[in-house]
Amino acid sequence: MNFIQFIRVLSKNLKWLIIFPVLVAILVYFLTGKLPREYQAATTVYTGIASGYSLTSSEDAPRADYFSINNAFDNLLATVTARQTLEDVAIKLLAQHLLLEMPDPLILSEKSFAQLKNEITDERALMVTPGNFNATVERITKYKNSSTDNIVVKLLSDPKGHYSLTNINKNLTASRKSSSDFIDLTYKSDDPGVCLNTLKFLTEVFIDKYKFLKGSETVNVIKWFEARLKDAAEQLNNSENKLKDFGIRNKIINYYEQAKAVAIENETNETDYYKELMAYESHKRAVARLEDQLESREILLRNNTELNKLRKELGIAHEEFERAKIYGNSTEKVEKLATKVDAIKQEIRLWVLQYYSLNNTIESVPMNVVLESWLKEILGMDASEARLQVYIDRRKEFDRKYNEFSPLNMQVSRLEREISVAEKQYLEILHGYHLAKLRQQNIEMSNNLQVMDNPVFPTKPLASKRALLVILSFLASFFFLLVYFIARELLDASVKNTARAEELTGLKIFSALPNRLSLSNSLQMGRIENTLLDYAVSNLKIELENNPQGGNNYLITVISSREFEGKSYAAQKLAEKLYSLDYSVLYISNDDNMEDAETEDRKFRTLRYDITSRFFSAKTEENLLPEFSRVNRSAFNFIIVEVPAISVNAIPNQLIKNSRLSLLVLDARRSWTASDENILKLFRKAAGEENKIMLWLNQVEPEDLENMVGAMPKVKRNAPKPALKQQEDVEVEEA
Repeated sequence: MNFIQFIRVLSKNLKWLIIFPVLVAILVYFLTGKLPREYQAATTVYTGIASGYSLTSSEDAPRADYFSINNAFDNLLATVTARQTLEDVAIKLLAQHLLLEMPDPLILSEKSFAQLKNEITDERALMVTPGNFNATVERITKYKNSSTDNIVVKLLSDPKGHYSLTNINKNLTASRKSSSDFIDLTYKSDDPGVCLNTLKFLTEVFIDKYKFLKGSETVNVIKWFEARLKDAAEQLNNSENKLKDFGIRNKIINYYEQAKAVAIENETNETDYYKELMAYESHKRAVARLEDQLESREILLRNNTELNKLRKELGIAHEEFERAKIYGNSTEKVEKLATKVDAIKQEIRLWVLQYYSLNNTIESVPMNVVLESWLKEILGMDASEARLQVYIDRRKEFDRKYNEFSPLNMQVSRLEREISVAEKQYLEILHGYHLAKLRQQNIEMSNNLQVMDNPVFPTKPLASKRALLVILSFLASFFFLLVYFIARELLDASVKNTARAEELTGLKIFSALPNRLSLSNSLQMGRIENTLLDYAVSNLKIELENNPQGGNNYLITVISSREFEGKSYAAQKLAEKLYSLDYSVLYISNDDNMEDAETEDRKFRTLRYDITSRFFSAKTEENLLPEFSRVNRSAFNFIIVEVPAISVNAIPNQLIKNSRLSLLVLDARRSWTASDENILKLFRKAAGEENKIMLWLNQVEPEDLENMVGAMPKVKRNAPKPALKQQEDVEVEEA
């Protein structure tokens, strides 16, 4: 819909768009005459959510998270309007009112007090503890929960009462003040005392609930951390006990230090062993060289049983001494074994000196020197041999220790890894537990909601909404009515105008006739109709001239696909228009309201015919008329024949085929349907190619005729003239 169409719809229905909204506004004005006066109280609460200081605040803290801040404010406002919050407020308000013995303007007006007294009679004693507000609140709550159908439940669900949850929620407004840390709470009521105290109770209840909710957020988390911390500590303790029991069973104090000590001792033992082996070989070679010098005496010494016995004793004593020294025995035992070794050495030395009396060797070397050297090397070789045996035994002992310690390495690593994992888990849980405790403490410290502006008792009622409701009712009714008219216009499937008619039917427009009900002024209707008939005559002449045939009389058939399309009126108007242009016209119709008639100059004649069997086989207009009504058709320039609706009568094929022009009359107020399309196809088939079919649109709205007649002429009311002047005008018109 374009702007011009919108203006047309608006102007067409302007009177309804004014009358109906005015009536609605008047009705609302009278209905709102007894609206109760409303009072309003307000309070402001500081939250500290956006900029408040807490345990986690610092100078280099990151920028504020506005999403989190908005979410926190949403949670806070949701707590204000929560059902449980409103229910607690309503119960406290009811308890305060039930404790009154007489009306108090600061708490409850006389009217509201009387109403409450009438509603609660016998139940008052069950719910009130005189002089104790908290006990009364508890008794009311208990009484409310005792059943689903009691006076308290009814008061809380009554949509119009002071204690109604719906009414409290409707009259309560909670919003954040710009981007600050403050929230504004306002409440409206028809009782100023109720208004003030409802807001007070609401502030108290929602602050307590919000603190409780925020404080309880971390309770479950802390309980979970405590349980997990206990399990982790128990697991860590079990792992440590496993390692302790493993050390006791295997006599391990510190596995890695013990293994390191064994490795060091083994390396030292190997070093000493090879050193001693070298000393032993040195002594052995020295003894062999000295024995070569002693020759046969050495053999005697070697075979001497006593000497061998002493040497064996010396070897055993040396081994015991070295073993005690290497294994770190007590000092007394080592000194005792050293004394024993020295004693055996001295005894061997004495025995050898007594046994040999020779003073020199073959090489003239003093015998005592050789013997001393031999004895020294023998004793050194025996001592080295004893020490080598100790080192060999220690090597075996170290091999045994290695066999014991090697398998224990993996077990110790596994136990220590288990302890490490358990310890890390314990420390992580402990860290989370500390963070949760810190958050809990932070929430407890930061949830310090404070009332900045206490509500004040409202002394003046709010301005009445009566005028606003009247204006809104007028605008709403105007808007909905306008939408209705626009929707009706957009959803209207009727033909409406000539352009749409040509598009739907595929026929050229012959002319149109206005909707006479839409033109209240007869002068205006006459002018428009006359213009359209002139348009029709012009089209008629053009079509006849473009399709010339022999003869001076033209047969024109006027038809319609349905009844009541207005073809009789259209045909008659066309005949009258042609007659006014000095043409001779014969108009033939089957309209029951028409009678046979003829003008004095015999140029305009009307005849009526009946539908008989001859109608369907008629070739010309003469076949429609009875014999006594036959006329000389050559005496008329135009012969206009009205054919009954095709939907209820058969088509006179030959008559339509022989006509020079066929006019299909269509009512613009109805829609073009598939049945109309089928009838038009049948009509085209009957008319033949030479016949010209044109569309005559009837009952067109005046605004849809502007494309044919231009702008609608405005009716001017002539000012009253003097009688003489009026007479002169009449004489001029008659002349």
